[in-house]
Amino acid sequence: MKILLEGHRLARVSNFGGIDSYWHKLVPELLARHPVEQDFSLFSAFLNPKHGRGLSAYRKRGARVHHWWASPEWLDASARFGGQVEWYCGKQDIVHVPEPLWKLSTRGRLVVTAHDLMYLHHPQYLDPRWVARLQEGTERLASKAAYWVCVSEHTQRDLVKNYGVPLGRTEVIYHGIEERFRSVNDQPEQIQRVREQFSLAARPYFLFLGSVEPKKNLPMLLEAYAKALDKGLQADLAVAGRAGWKAEAVRAVAGANPKLQERVKFLGFIDQEDLAPLTAGAQAMVLPSRYEGFGMPVIEAMAAATVVLCSDRGALPEVAGGAAELFDADDVDGLAELLLRVDQDSTFCENLTAKGLQHSASFSWSKCAEQHCAAYSKAMSLPR
Repeated sequence: MKILLEGHRLARVSNFGGIDSYWHKLVPELLARHPVEQDFSLFSAFLNPKHGRGLSAYRKRGARVHHWWASPEWLDASARFGGQVEWYCGKQDIVHVPEPLWKLSTRGRLVVTAHDLMYLHHPQYLDPRWVARLQEGTERLASKAAYWVCVSEHTQRDLVKNYGVPLGRTEVIYHGIEERFRSVNDQPEQIQRVREQFSLAARPYFLFLGSVEPKKNLPMLLEAYAKALDKGLQADLAVAGRAGWKAEAVRAVAGANPKLQERVKFLGFIDQEDLAPLTAGAQAMVLPSRYEGFGMPVIEAMAAATVVLCSDRGALPEVAGGAAELFDADDVDGLAELLLRVDQDSTFCENLTAKGLQHSASFSWSKCAEQHCAAYSKAMSLPR
């Protein structure tokens, strides 16, 4: 079985997150664990030669690389003139793309990963350009894709209900957790290094991890944190993640409050090697999102023995599995009280930590990859 994976995302070797991070963690495991009858190739397109270094590691792992010195946009444009995957990569049985933005047709079976449908339900929280692209892409692929990998049951239900995708052509496969999150507490020197590196050594800290953009609901977190400070909260708040769409509005909220200026640390994008120790050093991970299709920081924090507080929106309750403390994404006072409770109630934290460690033990990228390999076989077995 010849399986082609979108490869230009893998050429980026630094400063990646979100869907790129999912793809970077999954693909190496696919290459390491696939059945002997599955043969993997990558399809990439870029004009900058330096990106080629990122693909060399995948060649060494046994993947063929079909690279074109053209932009992804050029390949998309060729689809308007009948462009097919086979023109560029030869015959393929499966073509797997990590989100519904694929335009080239193929005579093989197209497999698409669906992460969330926020662009359908809450477009006001996203860049309008991305909303248009994702809505158009999902509508186009709903009938063309042979199989959909959904990262949560919430996303699966959403896809089936809103785009008419047959349930039998979908499968839920949860993300994994890198082992370094499980082992990081055996390296206290790394946790201390990161605390000093980001000026977090003076006090305990709560951690938000994710892109700084409206869907993450950070103004609500800042308001709740300010109320908790007024009631004696001791911990700082670290906001870690790249600046996304309308990030300046979040900084403006913090900048308007002198207390927040002193106690809120905007860390910017966090390198992959610093994620686990930064997470493990936190008093709690706080994720107030208005919507998530999965929520990687939830299970990563649990694996690192860190308390998790997350909103009750989207797939977060499903992914948290009863091992996080949930709150209403609009309840400022409720979140402020939770922050104070974490700060003051060690028994509450110990119980959540134990639940989180137990729940997170079932998530791994090797398991995720094995399930993907089985999904490819299922996709091939379905009638066209």
